Amino acid sequence: MGGLFSRWRTKPSTVEVLESIDKEIQALEEFREKNQRLQKLWVGRLILYSSILYLFTCLIVYLWYLPDEFTARLAMTLPFFAFPLIIWSIRTVLIFFFSKRTERNSKFKFQVFITEKNPVM
Repeated sequence: MGGLFSRWRTKPSTVEVLESIDKEIQALEEFREKNQRLQKLWVGRLILYSSILYLFTCLIVYLWYLPDEFTARLAMTLPFFAFPLIIWSIRTVLIFFFSKRTERNSKFKFQVFITEKNPVM
């Protein structure tokens, strides 16, 4: 039964094929733009919240918990030197994650769409 209906189905015209390819390319470009916006949002929030936390914690430690001895002060301030490095590494991982996500989804598909589009034209 399916064989009968498949014979009457017409092949899509070149205009329809090109329109579908253009729609898929447009969807990929929208995904890339959305992914870049999300990356900027996440990285910006990370930097903003970590900066606020860092300054607030520094202020609290300086006002209430800073000891009088030099070695104790040094031991108390060591985490404040490590915190920016930790935030920088988290930022780098976020940027890497979003760039891989964009690259994985769009690079290969663009090549496929371009190779499909060339013979049709």
